[in-house]
Amino acid sequence: MPVPVLAPSAVVPAYSVAKSFTAAAVLGDRLGIDPDRPVGDYLPAWVPDGYRRFPVRDLLAHRSGLPDYTALPAYREAVTAREDAWETAELLDRVLRMPWEGSPGQFRYSNVGYTLLRLCLEETGGGFLPVLRAAVLDPLGVTVHPLATREDWSGVTAGVARPSDYDPGWVYPGTFLARGADLAAGLAALLRSDLLAPDRRARMLEPQPVPVHGHPLDPAGYGMGVMTGGGPTRLVGHGGGGPGFTLAVLALADGTAGTGRAVSAEVDDRPLFAACREELETLSGSS
Repeated sequence: MPVPVLAPSAVVPAYSVAKSFTAAAVLGDRLGIDPDRPVGDYLPAWVPDGYRRFPVRDLLAHRSGLPDYTALPAYREAVTAREDAWETAELLDRVLRMPWEGSPGQFRYSNVGYTLLRLCLEETGGGFLPVLRAAVLDPLGVTVHPLATREDWSGVTAGVARPSDYDPGWVYPGTFLARGADLAAGLAALLRSDLLAPDRRARMLEPQPVPVHGHPLDPAGYGMGVMTGGGPTRLVGHGGGGPGFTLAVLALADGTAGTGRAVSAEVDDRPLFAACREELETLSGSS
């Protein structure tokens, strides 16, 4: 039975959709981060040396070869048991002891890479969300609410059960609560704004192939913090999912329109992307 789509006005967890806005903050001029420099130039001193050599650009594009902490059995067990999240330092230490099977330059989705980028944002002075608001979200007119503690689940207005026993601290790259309509409008606004210099916007949207077949964005790619694809109708977006919710946000690459879908369940996001693509193709007159 299909899961009902939530209203665009519902406040839901952005989960990994936040990566698009994190990438925009990193690529923007306000924080002074050079994507071609090693990430170690911007990390706090306590981060182990094993993470410091990766170019920022490779972390943005999931091409560092870093593994994903979701492969840790202890992580999965702790989340299932609804335990408190580990400190970030403990997470990074555990990941250093994992097998690193990826190769630099090849696409391998890694929340660890975006955890390092979150630390870079925080190192510029302030918490993750205040920095993200000042650098990207406020200029784009995107209203967000914190999702960092269990108490923050009270901000969800989707009219559904909240997974209030889940510690959002497990989302190490950082996330927030927002209306689905605001996320879609914010992504579209980013694509047509001057928040990014033209060369950096081009790098963000440059499609690199990913090993995914049959996705609604075929031929699918990943730029820096955004999925790309859609054939003649150039589309840009990101999915997100975690306890209680799944969402997809998509926009036309020229920023003239954006849309999103969210459901109150952990499901495959492909039908959501397919519905978003169909809506945008209708708006743009493509098929």
